[in-house]
Amino acid sequence: MKSRMVRARKKELLPLFTFHIIAHDMLNTDLISLICEELEPGTSRASHHMLRTRDDINCRKGLLSLALTSKAFLEPALNVLWRQITSVEPLLSVLPDTMILNGKKMIVEQIAPSSWDRLHYYARKVREFEQQDPSNVHESVYAILGQSKPIFPNLVELRAGLQISTNSLIFFLTSSISNVSIPWLTRMPSNDLDLGPSLALLASKNPGLKFLSISSAAVSGISSSLRCFRNLRTLVLGRLPQYEPDYVQILASLDDLTSLTLTLPRDDILEYGSIQNGFPSLERLSIVGFTSNLRKFLKVVSPSILQDLSLEWVESPVLVADAFSVTNTLRRFPSLQKLKIERATSLFADDLDRSDYWALFTPLLQLNQLQSLTYSSPLILTDELTARIASSWPHIVSLYFNAVVWLEVPPVSSLAHFVRGCRNLRYLRYPIQVDVPTGTAPPEPTLFMHPLWFFHCSKNDDVSDPPSLALALHQLFPDLKSVTGDGDGWDEVEAILKSYHFILAQDRRFN
Repeated sequence: MKSRMVRARKKELLPLFTFHIIAHDMLNTDLISLICEELEPGTSRASHHMLRTRDDINCRKGLLSLALTSKAFLEPALNVLWRQITSVEPLLSVLPDTMILNGKKMIVEQIAPSSWDRLHYYARKVREFEQQDPSNVHESVYAILGQSKPIFPNLVELRAGLQISTNSLIFFLTSSISNVSIPWLTRMPSNDLDLGPSLALLASKNPGLKFLSISSAAVSGISSSLRCFRNLRTLVLGRLPQYEPDYVQILASLDDLTSLTLTLPRDDILEYGSIQNGFPSLERLSIVGFTSNLRKFLKVVSPSILQDLSLEWVESPVLVADAFSVTNTLRRFPSLQKLKIERATSLFADDLDRSDYWALFTPLLQLNQLQSLTYSSPLILTDELTARIASSWPHIVSLYFNAVVWLEVPPVSSLAHFVRGCRNLRYLRYPIQVDVPTGTAPPEPTLFMHPLWFFHCSKNDDVSDPPSLALALHQLFPDLKSVTGDGDGWDEVEAILKSYHFILAQDRRFN
């Protein structure tokens, strides 16, 4: 409520502040630019029909009003208004001669020199272009606007829709571009549509690209094109219908690549054997695939650099031993700080030996630099095993265990191991026994203000005695205010915890 009042007050004061600056002849370019930049987030959202709110529209209108207020505000305001657009249609509004045919805007007459000058004046201000499909602009417009030079000569980020990605990409490519997505995720291309020529064109025009995202589509000659991007730092690759054998070898040779997201095929057709010292700069890896390729891929990644790993199976392995062959390779990465593992086994416990699930998990305990872990497979968790987990990760900040069914879970008192071993823990999802036996004394109070802020019980049980559970949690984590669970009764537990904080705050005031 208070934040809304502050924002409303800012909107009231902005015209007054502007008038005050003008009235006292204190115009300063940097100050005016800061005022306009403050309105940029809402102004950018206003161009997205599905995301914008009334406040965003008013924000854009307010910035336009500033542009019309004074010549001093004109350039800074227009720079923000035109920085990000989602269609070339606004450029057509400065042209006198356009028509609509079958719902698409077209240019039907020759553009006069004065109109070109005006169009280029605005086009030079565009830094981000994100095409929203379906477009209201006919494809012929791109060829006309880009006939002599790129449509947006100072463009930095290009998120091209399917229409541009397949036929009109050349009219947008300029040496200033560093980020490209083809096609942008508004619509997935069909598998029979080949984006290989578009990628090859991009490679020839912009070999210094820093960010590249390619959605799931057929891309012929992808290895040859990727080889050209020697300065690439971030690469996002969807699932491809066809893979070339040297696909991984080319990826591994990109020396500056620091972030990689990709999906590997089921078929074992990729070549790994000749890769040596692959991915020398890779810090973040998000990979989806099947056991064989996941295991082989992880074995060729440089072990001393990787810090952030997201690992997901396309289909959960039938045998825990198959999943273990992958998680066991994680011992190679002692520098890992963030780890997410999905679908290593089914989310539901089955009839396999209970110790297999713990064996699958054990290699992770050697990653003692972890700060964040998300793990979604069933486990047997006892007080003793909880102690092992807490002592293995002294730097952990976020710890999420997300399985649907648990083989065994520890009592709430086991959370004391996190108090002693994980002094930085702020977010915890962990299965516990929510029922506190009658007559059980609450845990000893924590002697310092542990920073745990959020706790979620990932075992689906209803809380029968919220006051006892709330007291136990409060004794362990004095700063804990937000608690949730998969069963009923957690709302009452959270309400009791908040009442403790209110009482303590009052005591501190009186003292």
